[in-house]
Amino acid sequence: MGKTKMKSVCIAVTGLMAAFAAISAQAADFTLQGKTVTVIVSGGVGGGVDAFTRTMLPYFAKYLPGTPTMIVQNLPGGGGVQGVQRLYNVMPHDGTAIATTPAGPIKEPLMGNSEVNYDLRKFKWIGSLTKEDTMCLVWNTSPVKTLDDAKKREVTLSATGTASNSTLGPYLMNDLLKTKFKPISGYDGGTSMLAVERGEVDGRCTTLSTVRTSQPRWISEKLVRGLIALSNIRDVAFPDTPRLIDLLKNDSERQALTFFQAPDEIQDPFFLPPQTPDDIVSVYRGAFVATMHDRDYLADADKRHQALVPRPGEEVQATIEAMYATPPAIIERVKRATAIPVKGAEGK
Repeated sequence: MGKTKMKSVCIAVTGLMAAFAAISAQAADFTLQGKTVTVIVSGGVGGGVDAFTRTMLPYFAKYLPGTPTMIVQNLPGGGGVQGVQRLYNVMPHDGTAIATTPAGPIKEPLMGNSEVNYDLRKFKWIGSLTKEDTMCLVWNTSPVKTLDDAKKREVTLSATGTASNSTLGPYLMNDLLKTKFKPISGYDGGTSMLAVERGEVDGRCTTLSTVRTSQPRWISEKLVRGLIALSNIRDVAFPDTPRLIDLLKNDSERQALTFFQAPDEIQDPFFLPPQTPDDIVSVYRGAFVATMHDRDYLADADKRHQALVPRPGEEVQATIEAMYATPPAIIERVKRATAIPVKGAEGK
């Protein structure tokens, strides 16, 4: 790992030390020896959440008492909602099941989806791995070259479920910027990338960390162009790509974007089911913090181009609580902006 990257990672995890020091010793008798932990990944095989998870798990297992076997179960349905609901409603509360998810299912309970039956505040949050750096990219052969082009002609984008950021983000930008993005839902994380390469769609709105992890040649060989960054991060590989935050005109628009982006600050979060005993939660949080300080893991993540910006479980919980405290008028603004258009009404 390069000195600069190692230094930045060390700075990112320094804030976790206090959390680690606060871990209770009351769980000394808890062990997972001889047990299997099911890790629900609310995304498809080959996607960003899946890649980050599979890199981290072998190191994470080392710090859990008994060094359990950890098995990944991919449940990408509904943009990840299916996996989150399974952990909430079905999986045991004894420490043998955890989950991770993209941002979409974190927004859903507050966006009024009647099919969502989980309360994010009741999960036991372990920690999150990174921040989301979402950008809308188009393939190099697409006739769409600039953001202005996206305001003049339809831009097809591969997307996962209707609750995913790859679907909701483009609709938000259509509302705020009058672009003509058309997300096509139904792909999983891996096939959504293949759809771009095959020319089935113009591009995809996804995180650059996902691209660097699963399709690094897209950037190294300049196979994609950046149209607009939905996140506030300015990436060195796309220095001239405009950011949505810089194009907004008033406080209402900026507040709507802040609410929409909140889950991006806790990307790739890991969590336990409701009613999991506090001592087990403490064990998992302690193991997470220890993993974030594991030099072998940090080197492995760096080798795989996975930029880590970890947050402890307490901070993830605080972010969730802040989302629930958002004024209803702002949430309604985002709901209207991201509503899937009625068939035949697009562009009107």
